[in-house]
Amino acid sequence: MKNIKHISPLFILILMFSIIGFIPNIYYLHLFNLILIYSLFSLGLNILTGYTGITSFGHAGFFAFGAYATAILSTRYIMPPILSIFFASFLTGIAGFIIGLPVIRISGIYLAMVTLASAEFIRLLAINWESLTGGPLGISNIPAISILGFYINSERSFFFFLYPILIILTFVFIRIIDSRFGRSLEAIKDDERAAESIGIPCAKNKLISFFISGFYSGLAGALYAHFDRFISPDTFTFSLSILVLCMVIIGGMGTVPGSILGAIIIVILLEYLQPLGDYRLLVYGLLLAIMISYYPQGLIGILKEIWGYFKKNRFQRNN
Repeated sequence: MKNIKHISPLFILILMFSIIGFIPNIYYLHLFNLILIYSLFSLGLNILTGYTGITSFGHAGFFAFGAYATAILSTRYIMPPILSIFFASFLTGIAGFIIGLPVIRISGIYLAMVTLASAEFIRLLAINWESLTGGPLGISNIPAISILGFYINSERSFFFFLYPILIILTFVFIRIIDSRFGRSLEAIKDDERAAESIGIPCAKNKLISFFISGFYSGLAGALYAHFDRFISPDTFTFSLSILVLCMVIIGGMGTVPGSILGAIIIVILLEYLQPLGDYRLLVYGLLLAIMISYYPQGLIGILKEIWGYFKKNRFQRNN
């Protein structure tokens, strides 16, 4: 691997997760399962916002698309959940590619509004297409995932199913962003015109970025559907898009460990701020404002500064 800047903090996070699976408390296992799912979701947004520079306010739409696709395939068409999850992820990637077609021609606030509109379109489709999606009542009794006759229907078994998926797809993600394609995305983010002038196919690469983003977000949504065993349009509101945006910004845009760290922070806050109801969004908004104003590199940037400070002091003491 040409660039290993992500590996050290990522290794620490993975090591922490490996111990969690043996915790006897089911409630904590439930939270960590949500963290694993939202980590994939956060990675899906990060490749657009953190690496390509495309702000999305509608990523809840991709999450919903993946969730509904696997739920419909596994309940109405009796497809095995493992296959339905794969097809749902791939279909969401294609949906992301299609949404990206008009989006790559615009920029700024107009681009963000188009992504928001696409998410709202998917949510309204889920509400009104009752014969397929169940309408406002949603889809219940989504089958549990089974592998070779073993059913993944407990918090612990789901953790040990999700955990290797996150590890594998995180390292795949790292290989993508460390490739020539990944470096071209960072060039597009820095200056699209300059990137075009040196021969980078900006439109094509942004569409591929939309596909990858859709795949990861759709996979997260599909896993969530089989994890919760019930989905409804109420789950996939605008607040979910803000939630995942908070994960990316607070954790650290353009960093892989930041996506996972952001998911950890937000899921824990989400649980402990439940008594506030919708007022939780005010807390998230305040966190976003603080991070964007004072710590634009997120928590990962803060940790790097602390590490650099101690490293510098240790060097001075040794000399």
